[in-house]
Amino acid sequence: MSIRNWALAGGAIAAAAVAGVATSQQPPPSPVAATRVALTPSRADNAALAQAREDPVAARLRGVLAQGKSPDFMRRVNASAVPVLAPADPALLASAEFDGGDGFYMLTVQRGEQIIEIYGATMAFQSPLGAPARPTAPAAPVTAAPGPRIAAAQVPDAAGRALAQARARGLTNIRTERTEYGVDVTFSRFGAAYNVTFICEGAPDCAEADAILFAAGLRLIGGGGS
Repeated sequence: MSIRNWALAGGAIAAAAVAGVATSQQPPPSPVAATRVALTPSRADNAALAQAREDPVAARLRGVLAQGKSPDFMRRVNASAVPVLAPADPALLASAEFDGGDGFYMLTVQRGEQIIEIYGATMAFQSPLGAPARPTAPAAPVTAAPGPRIAAAQVPDAAGRALAQARARGLTNIRTERTEYGVDVTFSRFGAAYNVTFICEGAPDCAEADAILFAAGLRLIGGGGS
């Protein structure tokens, strides 16, 4: 159920016979295949990122991580091209595991019986037909049953208040999905795309409103070219 299996498929190798001798060559890319492109932060995104780097709460969290984790942990966080968001609770950071790659990162923490995966990416898929680039999103587990998307005019009061708070914190394009294993929250921030996966398995505090508030409370701990 993890979102760690990220790779682009290579092209197929086609065999051809020339003068009775079998050779192989790679065919050209499909004319309808989508390509990966980098998301470009706006000036407002860059300004928000600069402001987040001055957040005193985030500075304290970086200090907690510097003392409680190996030096390699923060080195990898700071090397991430994606602005790395993490929970503001130092107790959760004690369980944090970090994995970074080309244009993405994954931070995993455990809260009681819950496992929470925070995924960020600076890549998008661009349609060859001229459609706008859309952020890459983590593949849902094969066992997950897709749930309804939350629309602002149709959510309960608690979720509506949570959405307002998240937007005030700078999150945009917020979507939630109730899944078989818990809740997913996707959003944009700092010009990057994020997905927070709550694997609850019956644990409490797994409502959409709780998930949105958790995402709204994430703080920048490094990365993004810092």
